[in-house]
Amino acid sequence: MFRIALRAFVAERVGPHIDAWERAGAYPASLHAEAGAARLLSLGDVPGPVLPTHQSRMRMLLEEVTCGGSQGLAVGLCSHFVSLSIVASAGADTFGSVIIDVLAGARIIALALTEPDAGSDLAALDARAALGADGVWRITGEKRFICNGARADYLVLGARMPDGLGLFLVDQPQAEIVGYPLEPSGWRCLPLAAIRFANARGRLIAAPGRSGRILRDALTRERLNLAISAASAAEAVCAAALKHSRSRVIRNAPLIAMTHVRQTLAELHTAVAMARHLVDRTTVEDGEVQVAMAKNAATSAFALAAQVAVRLQGAAGCVSPSLAERSLRDAPLVAIGGGTTEVMNEIIARSLERRPI
Repeated sequence: MFRIALRAFVAERVGPHIDAWERAGAYPASLHAEAGAARLLSLGDVPGPVLPTHQSRMRMLLEEVTCGGSQGLAVGLCSHFVSLSIVASAGADTFGSVIIDVLAGARIIALALTEPDAGSDLAALDARAALGADGVWRITGEKRFICNGARADYLVLGARMPDGLGLFLVDQPQAEIVGYPLEPSGWRCLPLAAIRFANARGRLIAAPGRSGRILRDALTRERLNLAISAASAAEAVCAAALKHSRSRVIRNAPLIAMTHVRQTLAELHTAVAMARHLVDRTTVEDGEVQVAMAKNAATSAFALAAQVAVRLQGAAGCVSPSLAERSLRDAPLVAIGGGTTEVMNEIIARSLERRPI
């Protein structure tokens, strides 16, 4: 029933509009309220101060929005559980109202970790948090490449405290916060921003000592979400490439009749099926190593599917609006999100160093 409700919502409120949102550079913020009212953001539950734990429904949400809309929309509309998992670590009594508001679609939350000179290296984060005389934490620094960053009501960010990295919740708007838009090559319906903080007020979620584990768990969740979305996107592009190859006629025969096209499609479907199998067998509880493998496999399959689709469709696959063209732009971003392919490989490689032979 939850998947049926999702498909109906995507078919009515997303599918007919996604091309226009891509051209506009943003999906409407009001979509959060609509999805919240339909209880999609809360995975079918009544929004409460405790996060729902329906992993299968979380997968459905990512799959249906990705396949029926776009990957950029899936990242913007469905990534709130990553930020909320950090917020929830402080306890329902502390930030329960925040969790309720986001699940209900009344507020938007965004994860703001990446910095201009840090990239995927969280150890290099330079934003600073200082405790003022009034007992309020003040944040100074810059975050960059933040999805929904300029229009989010809440930002979850990491900042250096005197004794290590802390996690904070920052409310927007504030006069001490200035955001400006960035124009990404892909995920064009998802607003991207750089945000500067000049003694902005923040609320402490987790102090050094706890924050490292909380952040690792949240990033593992984010990477699995991206893997699920990438696998779903790869399947959608793969199906579109197959449909085109059956309908496109070259010299009185369908394109798929050509041996090299058949071989290419066979290899593509194998790669996508293998990625899907690994992603479906992976959960957050399996840990960061298996999630890193799943993310790399899924993003690689998505990139391959996009390249093949463009080659098979020729000029038609290079022109917007086209699923092949959009996927070719989107695929590199999902490989970067949550940590690059190289970062995932390092996580995997470190586990190999400790593995008994």
